[in-house]
Amino acid sequence: MKYDKELFVKHLQGMVQIPTVSSADPEKTRVDDFLKLHEYLAEAYPLVNKTLTREVIGKCALLYRWKGTGKSDKLPLLMTAHQDVVPEGDHSMWKYPPFSGHVDEDGVMWGRGTTDSKCNIQAYLDAIELLIADGFTPDHDIYLAFGYNEEIMGGPGAAGQIVHDELKKRGIEFGMAIDECGGMSIIDGKPVATIITCEKGYADYEFYVEDPGGHSAFPPVHTALGKVGNAIWTLENNRMDTKLIAPVISEMKDRAQFTPGRLGELFKDPEANWEELKALAETDKVVNQMTRTTTAATMSHGSDQANILPERASVITNSRILPGETLEDLEAHFAKVMPEGVKFRLVKGHNPPAISTTDSYGYRLIQKIISEKYPGVTFIPSMLAGGTDSRYYCDLTPTKSVYRFTGILSSERTGGAHQVNEHIDTNIIVDNVDFYVQLFKGYGSAE
Repeated sequence: MKYDKELFVKHLQGMVQIPTVSSADPEKTRVDDFLKLHEYLAEAYPLVNKTLTREVIGKCALLYRWKGTGKSDKLPLLMTAHQDVVPEGDHSMWKYPPFSGHVDEDGVMWGRGTTDSKCNIQAYLDAIELLIADGFTPDHDIYLAFGYNEEIMGGPGAAGQIVHDELKKRGIEFGMAIDECGGMSIIDGKPVATIITCEKGYADYEFYVEDPGGHSAFPPVHTALGKVGNAIWTLENNRMDTKLIAPVISEMKDRAQFTPGRLGELFKDPEANWEELKALAETDKVVNQMTRTTTAATMSHGSDQANILPERASVITNSRILPGETLEDLEAHFAKVMPEGVKFRLVKGHNPPAISTTDSYGYRLIQKIISEKYPGVTFIPSMLAGGTDSRYYCDLTPTKSVYRFTGILSSERTGGAHQVNEHIDTNIIVDNVDFYVQLFKGYGSAE
């Protein structure tokens, strides 16, 4: 099977050049842009378009099914990714136009969605196109689910939920589900594979104070904005308790050999070194996110003019909930520390999804594929601080095998997700396609 890097690059360019930006307001979803992407995928992957069934679910989610021969007793494989990208920001700050897909003289492609996560859609589809051309048909079904509003983390009209509900209605379950994140890296000259087995929950809350308002020339001692500001200051100084959970303990131990200095020593035995790690969590952002539910104030609003006292002042916070804790735990904490007169409400959010096992057919298959390509590789099952659409499919995967992993080998010339100048080293695109070729061929085989 021959890999055509230039064709892979061309396919990713074509996807990046279509501005599929998601919106927190479902009514503002630019459906036409997503439909243009659908048309492009049909043209770029004729064998996929001919062989797989494709449905549009909800406004513009895509659900593909590659029907297998039925010879395997394995439950179907699910591959998820998202068509949408975050807003591009200030165009003047981009090295190249954000939807150009420009490839520079060093082989770096620039554009929104190059890494998050159109490179996954491209790799899945190129792998399948190659396999079909090679005469391969899986012995089990393979599904591809591409949402259109992953970047807004749920809320009304969440595409992942809509696709989930349709699959559940059809009685479809999966033996393994794979989404974005994770992947390969070289640390101290050694190959390391990070496989994400769990992710934090997510919550946006509004904290607000209502007040009579009035003219700013006659202010009270504490305005509504001052009161809500004090509430956030109080919240920042009264964070959720730190705790060690099993996936993080394992991750720390696995990362110890690659973590320099005192932190690496602490990671070797997190439970024995818990008091020192707990103290470190007060100042170290990485240890903090690994060991507690975090809350950050991110947006605020007062009055609409400088000389008007706000009648309603508010701050929006974003929380990332540690597995094992819930929205209810978070709200109980808020209620405990909030000053009198400050109210709060959930804007949108969800509890952490189930933790996946490392003792499964699917996990061992990933290990086998990666070990053959990178002898001596170290595997690190990890917790994701962010979130993916994979969470919607945990209850449809009874094997507890929902993983976030890509075949990409990290490069210093790749980065910028959610920032201006998002870019990807085109030299790593072939590795990604190859991983999915091996996965699609290997899934369903005996251990």
